[in-house]
Amino acid sequence: MQFVWLGTLLLIILVFGFFQYSGAKKFRDFFLPLDAKEYSYKGLLPGCLAIVETLKLCGDNRYQARLNQKIAMLHGSRYVAYYSKVHWAVKIFYFLLGLILSNIFCLLDGADHTAILIIPAAGLGLFFLADKLLDDKYRERRFKLEKDFPDFLSKLVLLINAGLNIRQAIERIVSDAPKDAPLYTELQEVIQDIQGGLSENEAYRDFAERCKIRQITNFVSILQQNMKIGGNQMVFELRRMSTECWEMRKNTAKQLGETASSKLMIPLALMLLAVVLISVAPVILEFRSVF
Repeated sequence: MQFVWLGTLLLIILVFGFFQYSGAKKFRDFFLPLDAKEYSYKGLLPGCLAIVETLKLCGDNRYQARLNQKIAMLHGSRYVAYYSKVHWAVKIFYFLLGLILSNIFCLLDGADHTAILIIPAAGLGLFFLADKLLDDKYRERRFKLEKDFPDFLSKLVLLINAGLNIRQAIERIVSDAPKDAPLYTELQEVIQDIQGGLSENEAYRDFAERCKIRQITNFVSILQQNMKIGGNQMVFELRRMSTECWEMRKNTAKQLGETASSKLMIPLALMLLAVVLISVAPVILEFRSVF
């Protein structure tokens, strides 16, 4: 049976080697913009993307639409097409990695034919693990945006009341903000877009499309409405929205606290069991010595 595992392993490597050779010519520079730390395996992605293109895995369906929504949140709507291909290449890489690792396990373990299902199961498991990692990044970014937005809105209202306009207030806030926070990174891009010649209306609209959370969408709607009709209603609306966002943040913090306390129940129960065993053990040993 070991010859079967070895043959399957060599077949997978040969098939991937063929696609890697053909994909290296076509997609030589495609993955160069990727971060080498995050995508340490990007040298193997050209072959994976060649498999994606051969099998035509990228399509227009609900599954792809959900992926595009998360990719737009992480990388912006301008780069959805690019990072969609990158994500599919990563999925194929994980799939092949699962096939190879499970084959090596079966080969070293001397597994019989009953273990044949381990190979596709491992491949499919890692194939969908790429979606799970994307979803985790999406949730983390969404959480950071929602966490920082109430504070930003409070500062914005304060600066507008002090006499600055929207653009000046945002520039002032971004200049003093942490550079690695997603919200302020996006606002910095808004400023750069405006300075590059894009209209404020389009820059704020792109900002809402990149962030894709309800609070920012409502915020941009208020700004766009103020640009059209003017008036002093904007400050009142922003102040009201700031109050609502702080209430939402308090509720979120409360929910996170409840979740954390519920997760602590299992270790607390184990500690209680250990204490009970330590307390009861001498009594049990004493009874055993008596009988």
